[in-house]
Amino acid sequence: MYRYLVMAMLVGGLVAACAPPAAQPAPAAPPPRPAAGGSPAAPAATAPRPRERLGIGTSSPSLSFLPATLADRLGYYAEEGLDPEFVQVRGNSVIPALLAGELDFTTLLSAIGAHASQGGPSKIVQFHSVKLQHVLTVRPEITDVSQLAGKRIGVESLGTLTAFESRKLIDYYNLPDVAIVAIGGDLERIAALESNAADASTSAVPSNLVAEKRGFPTLLRIGTILEIPQAGFGGTEALLREQPDKVARALRATARALPLIQNQRDLVIQKIGEWLDLSPEDAARAYDLVADTYSPNGLPTDAQMAAYLDLMRATAGAPADAKPSDLADFTIARRVAGELGLPSAP
Repeated sequence: MYRYLVMAMLVGGLVAACAPPAAQPAPAAPPPRPAAGGSPAAPAATAPRPRERLGIGTSSPSLSFLPATLADRLGYYAEEGLDPEFVQVRGNSVIPALLAGELDFTTLLSAIGAHASQGGPSKIVQFHSVKLQHVLTVRPEITDVSQLAGKRIGVESLGTLTAFESRKLIDYYNLPDVAIVAIGGDLERIAALESNAADASTSAVPSNLVAEKRGFPTLLRIGTILEIPQAGFGGTEALLREQPDKVARALRATARALPLIQNQRDLVIQKIGEWLDLSPEDAARAYDLVADTYSPNGLPTDAQMAAYLDLMRATAGAPADAKPSDLADFTIARRVAGELGLPSAP
């Protein structure tokens, strides 16, 4: 059910690659639902409906959009008459694909934030993870954050999320003389720890598990000091205006998966393992590192939204006077959360 398609960088290629398939009949019966205490049930369907393609542009698999993955693998989109296709795209191609209608949503919200904050016709419509899921991986001799004074933190590149959160960490702990070093991707940063070219690195979960197996422990979860939304759904204003029912069905399916993360631990760990090809032990470790980073209802708090604006100003060129309403429209997400009885953020 869960399909990834590597997209061409040219919009012309996207048109051919992502053309909607012919409508298919709905399955004869919905898949089994989790046990009581899990997700709110979807409204009972009065008649089968053809399943409508739902194109979702993503990065490589990331736990930041786990709720959307769960909604797919548990059949919630199918129950809403939707056939999701997760399409792997690069940040610089996702906006043209959305505007051309090849994609309905993207989880790459930095692209949406940059586009919308500068007057583009797009909006963030639902948040899934609302705390950063990166962790601080360190050389084994470092056992306390204070020991990073005078050391080097490896990041992907300057101007990215990894550099932003490293600067915030330095400020939060008032660490003197820390150098931020641009190294590359997660595996390159692990190699830098091994070669002593860096003393610490910001890493994504579960990439940090590779570092742990090589003797480099996880010292800190960045989300414990930075409640900044990381992923969710963003789409065009035309989609919101012209297909509000489709938007509501997609957001409702995804919102139904949010309570599972807290209430159905074993089920979620199983799905993480299947999705990311992790052992049960690694899937459980990854779950424990991110379980508290998700929104309970698909909506950010005011403080989280303000922090997201700060991130967009620092990394995506958002103007200093950008407002939450410039980047986001949570009207449908708020209604869906109310219909499902989802709790507010604590």
